[in-house]
Amino acid sequence: MKKILIFIALAGLVSMTGCDKKLDLKNPQGIGAADAFSTSDKVKKVLVGNYAALGTGSMFGGDVLWMSELMASGGDLTWVGTFPDPRQIWGKTIQTNNAYVAATYSAAYRVIFNSNNILANIGVVAAADKAKVTAEAKFQRAMAYFELIKYFGEKPYFAGNAATLKGVPLITAPGPTAPQDEFYQLPRSTVEAVYQQIIADFTAAETDLPAKNGFYANKASAALALARVYLQQDKFAEARDAANRCITVASANGFSLVTSYANAFNNSANTTEDLFAMQVTDQAGTNSCFTFFSTDTYGARDGDIEVTDAHYNKYSATDTRRALFFHEYGAWRCGKWRDIYKNVKVMRLAEAYLTRAECNLRLSTAIGATADADVNRIRSRAGLLPLVGATLQQILDERELELAFEGQGLWDAKRLRLTVDGKPWNDNKMTFPIPLRERNVNPGLEQNPGY
Repeated sequence: MKKILIFIALAGLVSMTGCDKKLDLKNPQGIGAADAFSTSDKVKKVLVGNYAALGTGSMFGGDVLWMSELMASGGDLTWVGTFPDPRQIWGKTIQTNNAYVAATYSAAYRVIFNSNNILANIGVVAAADKAKVTAEAKFQRAMAYFELIKYFGEKPYFAGNAATLKGVPLITAPGPTAPQDEFYQLPRSTVEAVYQQIIADFTAAETDLPAKNGFYANKASAALALARVYLQQDKFAEARDAANRCITVASANGFSLVTSYANAFNNSANTTEDLFAMQVTDQAGTNSCFTFFSTDTYGARDGDIEVTDAHYNKYSATDTRRALFFHEYGAWRCGKWRDIYKNVKVMRLAEAYLTRAECNLRLSTAIGATADADVNRIRSRAGLLPLVGATLQQILDERELELAFEGQGLWDAKRLRLTVDGKPWNDNKMTFPIPLRERNVNPGLEQNPGY
C-alpha cells in the first residue's frame, strides 16, 4: 500500500533527555514501532490516535457517508459543485485516478495498519486494560475493512459466490514501516474471507467492549455494526439478533432516542441517541458532510449537494423530519449537516429499531418487540400516526426517511436490489475501482470489472 504510514503523531511519544544543557530530540518522523509501542501508555495513545485516523475526512469524518449518498442519489440528490471527482461519483463515471476514492482506500489501510500494530503489541498493555484495548483495536480494524469491502469489493456479498468474488487485500499482521515493502504486495482476498474477518473482529469487540466508553466504541455500537454487516449478507436472523442486543444493552445503559428529531443533529457533544460519532471541534476533527451539504451562510462551501423536490416531497406535511430541511439558493438543503464544527453521526439508536423491525417482519418474529412497535417508535417522534400491520415496504420507507443522507443510501440500494439512476444494483459502475496509484505500487491487485 503506497500510502500506508504509521499514524502516531501524538503528544508524549517523543522522549527528551538532557545532554550538555541541550535537548537531544528524536526525529518525530523517524519513530520506530519498537519505541512507539514500548509501554502500556504509549500503546493506548496510539489507540486514541487511531480513532483520529478513523475520523479523517476520507473516512468517517464524512467522505464515506456523502459518497454513499451521492452514488445512490436516484434523483434525490444533485451535485452542483465545481469539483469533478464528486461529480464522477454522483454520475457513476468514476475514473481510476479519482482523488476521493484513492484517499478513502489509503486512509482505511492506515487504520488497519495501526490496529494491527496495537494488537501485535498488546502484551505490554496493563492487564486491567488489555481486553478493552484489544476490543477497540478490533472494532477500528473491522470498521475500516467493512468500508473497503463495500466500496471496493467486486460485487456485494450476495451477488454471486462470495468465496470467489474478489474482495480487498487482507492484512492482519503487523508489517514493516516502509510503505512499498514487499510485505504489502498482496493479491485481493475473497469477499467471503474479508467478511469473516470483519465478523470475527466485531464479535470480539462486542464481547469485550464496555457498555459505556465515553465517545469511543462501546458494546452497543459493535452490535449495531454487526447488524449492518449481516444485512449486507442477507442474514436477517443474525441482523435482527444483533440489533436486539444493541437496543437491550443501550437501553440498560442510558441510551435513548432524543425527544425531538432535530435535536439529534448539529451537536458538539454526543446525545443519548449517539452510539458512535466522530468528534468535531473548532480545533480538531473533520466534517466533510457539512462542507458539501451546507452553504456559505453557515460557513461551508456554496451548497455543492442539493436535495431535490423529489426527495423533499417524500415526507408528509406533518412529518417533523421534513422541517429539518432548509431552502437556500433555489434548492433544498440537508439540515442534518447544516452547522459548522458539529459531530459526524456514524451510528444512531434509531437505526437499530428500524433494523430490528425489518428483520422481525421478514422472519415473522417478534424478538425484542413487534415490528409495529419498533417502527411506530420512530414514527411517533416524527409526529406521525402509528401503523397497524406495517408492511415491509412501509418499514423500508420509514428507514429511508429516518436515515436519509447519513451514509446508508448505497448499501440499502444494493441489498434491496434497487435500480439507481438507470443502473441496476449489481452494475459494474456501482462499485469503486481499485485506485490507479495502488495498482502502480502493487501490480498484483486485479482491477474491478468495468474499469
